[in-house]
Amino acid sequence: MSEDLASKAVWTPLKIIQWAVPFLAQKGILHPRLDVELLIAHALKLDRLKVYLQFDRPLDPQELSIIRELLKRRSFFEPIQYITGEKEFFGFKFKVAPGVLIPRPETELLVEKAIEYLKEIPEEKRIVLDLGTGSGCISISIAKTVKCRIWAVDISEKALEIAVFNGSKLGAEGIQWRRGNWFDALNSSDPNQFTLIVSNPPYIPLEERKELAPEVRDFEPAEALFAENDGMAAYRGVASGMRGRLSAGGLVLFEIHAKGYDKVSSLFKPDFPQQVLLNDLQGLPRVLQLRGDK
Repeated sequence: MSEDLASKAVWTPLKIIQWAVPFLAQKGILHPRLDVELLIAHALKLDRLKVYLQFDRPLDPQELSIIRELLKRRSFFEPIQYITGEKEFFGFKFKVAPGVLIPRPETELLVEKAIEYLKEIPEEKRIVLDLGTGSGCISISIAKTVKCRIWAVDISEKALEIAVFNGSKLGAEGIQWRRGNWFDALNSSDPNQFTLIVSNPPYIPLEERKELAPEVRDFEPAEALFAENDGMAAYRGVASGMRGRLSAGGLVLFEIHAKGYDKVSSLFKPDFPQQVLLNDLQGLPRVLQLRGDK
C-alpha cells in the first residue's frame, strides 16, 4: 500500500477513493467507501461533504503520508472512531480513544428516557447517578439538555480522564466525576439517594466474544464490554449496592443485552416489581426501566 500511494503520480481525493475502497473491501472492511471518505476528511481537516467539492485537488506529500497511515490503521480493523478520535452521540461530538468504550446509537434511547423523566420532576429533585460513565456521553448529553445534578462513576482512570475532558469541552455543568467500583466510588459528602440512576454496564457474555467484529473484539476495552456469569456480573454488582440508593418513586434505567433482558429483569424483580422493557429502533430489547415505590 505504501508503495502505491508513494508513487510519483498526482494523487487527488477521488483517486484515493478509487484505489482505497477496493483495498479495504478486500481486507474485509464492511463500509469501505464511507470509511475512506471519513479518513480523507479527517486528514484534510474538512467536513466529509466538503471532500466532494475538492475531489480533484492535488494532495501534497504530507497530506498523502497522513492518509496512507490512516488507511493502514483501518486496514488492520482499528475502529475509525479511534483513528479520528471522536464519535458523535446525541448530537454532540465526544472524544474517544483506546481504553474507552465507543458510544453506540442505541444508547441514545437510555438518554432520551432519562431526559423525559427529569423534565417531569422539579429541578431540585433532579439528582442523577451514572454508573459506568465511560466517555461521559450519557451524563454529558443529559446535562446539556436538562438542568440537573449528576454524579458520574467509572472504575477506569483512562475513561474518567476522557469523560472529564468531554465535559469541559462541551461545557456540561453540574457533573461530579468519581472513580471507583459502582456505589463504592461515592464519598461521604455525596448524596445517599438519587432520583434517577442510569447505567450502561458491561453485559456481553464472555463466550460471545468470538462472534463480535474484530473492531470491537480486538480494540475496545474488554472490561467495558464483557461480563462473567453469562453477562450478569456487572448487574449483580450494581444490585448488591442498590438497596436504599433510589429515592421514593425514582427511576432506574439499564441498557441491556437484547438476548439477556429476562435475567436482568428477574434479578431486580424482588425490589423493583414495576418494570418496563423498551425496544430500540431495530425493535430489539435495549433498556430496562425500573420504578421505585413511592
